[in-house]
Amino acid sequence: MTFRRDHLMIRAGDGRWVRWRLPADFVAPSPTEPNLASSVEAARAVQAALRALAAPNGGFRDAVIALPDRAAHAGLSEGAGSGAVRRLRSELVRGLATTSAPSPSELDGRFRFGTLASGSLGRRSVLGAVTGSPVARQYEAAAEAAGLRVRWVDATSLALLPEWLARAADKSDRRLLLLLHRRHFVLATATGGRLSGFRMKLRAALDPDPPALAIRRATESGRHGVSILGDGAAAVAEVARSMASATVEARDAEEDGGTPAVSPVTDGALAALLRRVGERPAPLKPTPVAISET
Repeated sequence: MTFRRDHLMIRAGDGRWVRWRLPADFVAPSPTEPNLASSVEAARAVQAALRALAAPNGGFRDAVIALPDRAAHAGLSEGAGSGAVRRLRSELVRGLATTSAPSPSELDGRFRFGTLASGSLGRRSVLGAVTGSPVARQYEAAAEAAGLRVRWVDATSLALLPEWLARAADKSDRRLLLLLHRRHFVLATATGGRLSGFRMKLRAALDPDPPALAIRRATESGRHGVSILGDGAAAVAEVARSMASATVEARDAEEDGGTPAVSPVTDGALAALLRRVGERPAPLKPTPVAISET
């Protein structure tokens, strides 16, 4: 499951899904401040969505949660071993963009939920993320109120990176992945199976120019295979092509029969998290089970 700015989306392993409407700006992502306008209403939304999605066998027992990217503060560091992970964690805590950064006791203890070590031991990069414990607990409590056991928590875009890195054809491949959300985008670069760059930037509505310019800057040092996924991908790909950037793949959010569009980033993250706990998710079915109109 994942909470977005004005809706909750729950995806089942068999491909069924439900989008439950929430009040506008119900979710305000932050790594230090409460994200959900009401924990009680969030729990009710999860319960209602699960009733709409209930399986014939009586429902679900376990859940994975994709946090909004901006509910975590992420960064990339070169290095290997536990020392590099500790240093990265300290840097991320110091860099939290807030006037009242949480104390170590207020940080979520599972820093490793967002830690990804990539590359060989001789040349390794480590991507990590931190968030406040009350932030993570808000999302988990909403799931637990519906009787679910939370198996995994990760930031949406970070959840896609392990599988993307593992798909390298050979160690010399230079690749770029652009993940588009309505109000921000995430850009990752890799050489073979090693993550070499990571950044998260805001975007105004669906303006294609900032992410296209980020692609151009990231690929100036050499030719990359570029994959663009998410909201407004087609428009960004068109601008990127005009800048002479090679685009291997562009997948936009698609509507089917008038149903709301589901971003391939959102679906990809939820499917990746399901696979991480041993599920084999079926492709997303085009029509949702139910949508709340309230």
